[in-house]
Amino acid sequence: MVSRDTIVHTCAVVLAIAVLLGVEYYDVGTDGGPAPVPVFLLFYGLVLGGAHLYLAVRGEDGLVPVEARWRYVAMLAVLLGAGAVIFYGGDRTVGTVRLDQVGFGIVAVTILGYFLTESVAGYRASRSE
Repeated sequence: MVSRDTIVHTCAVVLAIAVLLGVEYYDVGTDGGPAPVPVFLLFYGLVLGGAHLYLAVRGEDGLVPVEARWRYVAMLAVLLGAGAVIFYGGDRTVGTVRLDQVGFGIVAVTILGYFLTESVAGYRASRSE
């Protein structure tokens, strides 16, 4: 039997592919420049986090607890946002620090914080049983 999570993930991937087909059909951002970045963010946001966001908003646990879904969506939003900052303003500086260095630092801290938070949540869930 197919789980609800699988159905929602499949729908999110189909929607992301529809976005790519729409971009290709309407010839939006295929010539380079800054336009492909929002398409990239939307595509990967849908593929990697669309189903988690949908199920978290609906409050459905399924295979993953709702709190873990929200943590994942927040982590993904920070990573995609930092990626956009690195792409658009990576060569600019604030004082003596380049924005891409700040962006990569944010990415590293976010990933480390996410893994630590999930580890603590998993440990606490195993201790309460």
